[in-house]
Amino acid sequence: MSDPLQPSLSVAELSSEAAELLNAAVRRGAPGGAPGLVLPADAAETVAALAGVTARLPELLDQLASFLSSEQAAGRVGPARGEELDGERAHDALRAARDAREHLYEAARTAALVAEAVTAAATVLAPLGPTRTAGRPAEPHA
Repeated sequence: MSDPLQPSLSVAELSSEAAELLNAAVRRGAPGGAPGLVLPADAAETVAALAGVTARLPELLDQLASFLSSEQAAGRVGPARGEELDGERAHDALRAARDAREHLYEAARTAALVAEAVTAAATVLAPLGPTRTAGRPAEPHA
């Protein structure tokens, strides 16, 4: 995995890396996933971190929809690179961009609701706090 602060990474590359990290977290959080979830505080920390992630998701989805809108307005939405520009393919590309924008705006609204719920869960879990006992290994949650 590359350095996420590296300025040469594109939005697509950063998003791909975020997806990889979330996939790894899912695998480790599953029963038998090492180091997995060990203490209730692990759940509290995880939910708090996810609250930060989900809070940014609506903004990114809106940015993507706005980008597609401005690219379409500028006449830069068309068939895939290397394909001939004919009327039907150009129309299909415009329709795809329009449909994607609608889905992205709807996803942003839904993501805002998810972010709100995850933030509420993080607030409720906050009292669990860090309860790790130094020098004492914990048993994974089964």
